[in-house]
Amino acid sequence: MIPIGKGFGEIVQVAYLVEEIDVAMEHWLRNAGLGPWTCFRNIELDTHFEGRDFTMHIHEALAYMGELQIQLVQSLDPPDTITPYQSYIAARHWGVHHMAFFAADIEAAVEQAGRQGFDRTCAMRDKGGYRYYYCQSTAMPDVWIEFLESYPDLHTIFKDGIAAAAKWNGRDPIRNFEYADL
Repeated sequence: MIPIGKGFGEIVQVAYLVEEIDVAMEHWLRNAGLGPWTCFRNIELDTHFEGRDFTMHIHEALAYMGELQIQLVQSLDPPDTITPYQSYIAARHWGVHHMAFFAADIEAAVEQAGRQGFDRTCAMRDKGGYRYYYCQSTAMPDVWIEFLESYPDLHTIFKDGIAAAAKWNGRDPIRNFEYADL
């Protein structure tokens, strides 16, 4: 048996579920000096989870610590909506939610995760058609892993974000964008 989490490559993102994204960005700025933040508001993801299809709604903010992307996620769905965030929100468990990996072949990555015991999945698709999968293992139920479908623009987003963080002078710490306008 392959040990849990092996064979997926480097972790490229650590994501935190937060109660309020603006408060969380300010906290990271003040206490970790991490920025600049790029915040995407009102994201809609076509989602398949727990046997049903629906649109999941979130805000997300991205910043970089070296080459590691830090993602803050605020769920915008009602607390009784079944999402990968629901149990965390009900328990008021704010903090690390998942670690992410690039996946050149996302179906193969999800299949490999399944062989390692990650038997609960959530499939998401953005408006550009790119796919993201959360996978959860009963052996490690408190942290999900995520596969980010690898495509050139995604790598450019990371490269540009890493460069912006390296030369950031503390000005313009939060940059907001409406998802619908992208």
